[in-house]
Amino acid sequence: MDRISKLARLSVLRAGGFGCLAILMVMMGTAHDPALSMKCGAGGMLVISAIMLFTGQNYHKRKRIEETEVWIMLTEAERPPLRIARPLIINAMRGELLEKSAWAAMIAITLLAVSVTLPVLLR
Repeated sequence: MDRISKLARLSVLRAGGFGCLAILMVMMGTAHDPALSMKCGAGGMLVISAIMLFTGQNYHKRKRIEETEVWIMLTEAERPPLRIARPLIINAMRGELLEKSAWAAMIAITLLAVSVTLPVLLR
């Protein structure tokens, strides 16, 4: 169970990290206007949060658990029987996706707050 949880965390952080990298590139492209840059970052993080939330809520609908990234990262010796692995992987991935969705939403709120206060501070 501990190995599956670690792999679920790695899988979600990897996917979220690539999304955040794309958002960072957009923010760097709009760096000429810091408030706009923060708004773009907030919007992007909100999209990531929504995607993770939707995926986490619907993860139990996956038909084949053998096609998940967590299952693929497990070695042959570590893989439990499918009847046992399915609920373990689904619960681990759902928990990680929902937790990271909340993180992304908090980052979006922070970026939005910065985008609102930045023009006032730069006057």
